[in-house]
Amino acid sequence: MSKFKNIFFIGLILILGSYSVADTVSLFENSVVSNEIDFITEDSTTIGHSLHFLGRVRAEMPDKRSDDLFDADSFHFKISFKDETSINVFSHSSFGSRKKAEKYVIKLLGPLGKLPVYMRDRLSHVVIHKGNETAFSDHLGHFFVVYSENMDIRIGNHDLEETVFHESVHATLDYLFSDNEQWLNAQRLDCCFVTDYAKSHPMGEDLAETSLFAYAYFRYPDQLPKNVKIWLETKIPNRLSFFRDQIFESYLR
Repeated sequence: MSKFKNIFFIGLILILGSYSVADTVSLFENSVVSNEIDFITEDSTTIGHSLHFLGRVRAEMPDKRSDDLFDADSFHFKISFKDETSINVFSHSSFGSRKKAEKYVIKLLGPLGKLPVYMRDRLSHVVIHKGNETAFSDHLGHFFVVYSENMDIRIGNHDLEETVFHESVHATLDYLFSDNEQWLNAQRLDCCFVTDYAKSHPMGEDLAETSLFAYAYFRYPDQLPKNVKIWLETKIPNRLSFFRDQIFESYLR
């Protein structure tokens, strides 16, 4: 093989290699806190609601900081929405008073009211602890857990709506779609993942990470920068189609 051909093929390999690496680079580190996009804003439409205090009860309240599973005297609230959905909220007894516990339930009213009705209808309840830990969810019990100080941080960063959406996906959609063959096929067909977090946890986080971008793309397209919309269309078109055809059109109205 001539020197010229050697150089040509080496150059071609380098070009293809560079393209392959660049083509698989994620858009962000994660969907909620690593970017400045307001996927769902405070001004986004929220369904009407009413809040009721139902008393003090023994409730299951998982906590990252403790192995104690139950709180014997939690504050029990119920949020009723005008679309006939409802969500129970349990605030830990460590809040000390109904007023202090209710303060953080009120902060969840708007974000919960902005959830697609299908997700809100399947969300069993929410647990609120005092403290500063990140939220987490339980897909078997269909609930998620938040912490008061972290809620305040997320509100300050305009991220609480997105946090509630992300955890609600885990709580209400993971068990239906995370191992769905059409979803897994869409993953295989697309060239990359929208976030590094999704790429690192394709079975556990890709559905929730991608859903926030897809939901904004279809519901609030003006909230996404043009370059982000183009990236979604060109890099993960199969997952966008999955959300449109299998979830949003059928369920998230």
